Amino acid sequence: MTAETRPPASATVQFDGDGLVLELRHDAEGPYYAFPGTRSEAPAPRVTLPLERAMHARIRPAGTAEAVLRAWSQGAPPQGAVEPVDPSAVEPVRVRAGAVVIRDGPSC
Repeated sequence: MTAETRPPASATVQFDGDGLVLELRHDAEGPYYAFPGTRSEAPAPRVTLPLERAMHARIRPAGTAEAVLRAWSQGAPPQGAVEPVDPSAVEPVRVRAGAVVIRDGPSC
């Protein structure tokens, strides 16, 4: 893990009204968001994302973002410092799924 991808000691979660406050940053893949104060680079412009937009945004660190967004979507948004979450530390679980396709019109 490089210094660029290393998760921070903790992430500071801030809300402004109905939105999550994040820093807008850029890398080779394009724009992404980070929790304020979690990156070693100079401070970046801050933006506020509503839940609907934050759910589809690239937020780093990803494991921590997933935990914050899950709690927020369930009505209990965390405030203040949140410890980093490493999804690779969780044992994978096999999930089987199926689908039923219902055609509403002539078949091709």
